[in-house]
Amino acid sequence: MDGAVYRDRDLLKIGSAWLDDSQPFASATVISTWGSAPREVGAFMLVDDNGQFLGSVSGGCVENAVVERALTSMRTGEVCLVEFGVSDDDVLSIGLACGGQIQVLIEPSVGSKQHWIGDAYQSIRDRNVSTLMRELDMTNLDRPIGESEWLQANHVDFGRKTGLDINHSIFLQTFRPQRRAIIIGGVHIAQALVSGLQSLEFDVLIVDPREVWANAERFPTCTIINQWPDDALTDIGIDSETAIIALTHDPKFDDPALMLALKSSAFYVGALGGSKSANSRRLRLLENGLTDLEIDRLQSPVGLSIGAKGPSEITVSILAELISTYRSKQ
Repeated sequence: MDGAVYRDRDLLKIGSAWLDDSQPFASATVISTWGSAPREVGAFMLVDDNGQFLGSVSGGCVENAVVERALTSMRTGEVCLVEFGVSDDDVLSIGLACGGQIQVLIEPSVGSKQHWIGDAYQSIRDRNVSTLMRELDMTNLDRPIGESEWLQANHVDFGRKTGLDINHSIFLQTFRPQRRAIIIGGVHIAQALVSGLQSLEFDVLIVDPREVWANAERFPTCTIINQWPDDALTDIGIDSETAIIALTHDPKFDDPALMLALKSSAFYVGALGGSKSANSRRLRLLENGLTDLEIDRLQSPVGLSIGAKGPSEITVSILAELISTYRSKQ
């Protein structure tokens, strides 16, 4: 629409505002892919009633056709399911140049009781995970949706990876808040790590009571909290989309943070230091009441073992370990 790159959370915010303003729009969500389709399941775009769109479902291959179907859907108020790919009769005009196939679910705000985008946006704003379950009828592409509901946290499918079930009769779509990294210690390595984390779209916070280390001049692009780590983490709150990385190498700063982090739902907890430091830290944490199982969650020495030297290479090792840990939990 305007050349900007829109992240999912941007689209959710925009769509929620459109919903509040009663501006007609339709969402188009990739619900399945085959072959080399360029966007993953769960990718979505928004189309307004002028045919302008934000986001992408195919990287440019079928967006025009999706817009046409979305405009029709807005006029009729009906949900529809469209398929594109090498098996389509009109593959030369709108098919995927890469040879893949996708199914796209188009849902208008007009005619719906409440479009899902408002609840999804509120969920990520509150830093909650939410999962929307839709029943599908693949035999009726013009009216493919049956019941839909937001799952409760105790439901077996809550938090599941976005996608179809094995029978292609249920589509689960899970929304997660922005990933967040809380760095304990405004040390030299933290400066390189902040840049790397932000390139992966992490929200980054530096926690260090020492203003000479943690200040806007040293860290101009992230949030700085000049509190003792245990106080700061208690105030911030730790959720399942949060990583805690302790870098001070000083027990009076790192240990209180790790005590809280290892008892929390943080998806990653790491601490800088060699094997000797790690062994000493383990004994201290045990003496302070943590269990062996809780301490086993700690990645220390922090980062993948790739022989990293210097802040930039250590940053690469930490980022790789973060990504690996995060994806293994999805």
